[in-house]
Amino acid sequence: MKDFINRQLEISDKLFKVMFDDHKERIRDMAMWAELDASLMRKLNERDAEITRLQEEIAKLKANK
Repeated sequence: MKDFINRQLEISDKLFKVMFDDHKERIRDMAMWAELDASLMRKLNERDAEITRLQEEIAKLKANK
């Protein structure tokens, strides 16, 4: 009976380690995706600001004709 209990404890320990490693990997992946998302949103905001600036410049040029 003692061997059975020890074996179950070993198996539980291995399972815990695997689940812990999986959790760390998932958290790392989520952080990477969040970073990518923030970077893309920043670039889109910069693009939108540039488009607005260019539209204003075009409007000024048309007004001066």
